[in-house]
Amino acid sequence: MAERTIRLTGWKALAALVVLAGFVGYRYSAMRATLATEAADELRMWLAAEYQAAGLPELERALAAGDRAAAERSAAEIIARDRISFVDLRARGKPDDLVVRAEIAVDGRPPPVGGAIRYFRMRYSTVSGWRLVRETTVLSYLLRIF
Repeated sequence: MAERTIRLTGWKALAALVVLAGFVGYRYSAMRATLATEAADELRMWLAAEYQAAGLPELERALAAGDRAAAERSAAEIIARDRISFVDLRARGKPDDLVVRAEIAVDGRPPPVGGAIRYFRMRYSTVSGWRLVRETTVLSYLLRIF
């Protein structure tokens, strides 16, 4: 079997480097662009479920006590917990293992559960998009340099 080798020298090597840098730059910029939209939507979905579930015991108590006014207030508060906005959303790491720092506001106020600043480990795939892996710590975010 004949052995084939590829040699890139001169302008061909430079062109290959430019193409490679363009591909890496495109993938990086595409991942960062979707962080603000698709990753935020994924985080918003998980946080809304967490915040709304935290309000259910109060609603159940009001319903069990037969206090209709308290139940209505509690239900309205649970619905308002779906209005999640991100004051700041930053990320560190590679798309396949990213640590995201999210500064969260719920209906313009601090979140009912957890802190206003939380950290999450996420993964990005061109096939499935963004996925939330788990909540992590500030130390994970600080140690993730690239």
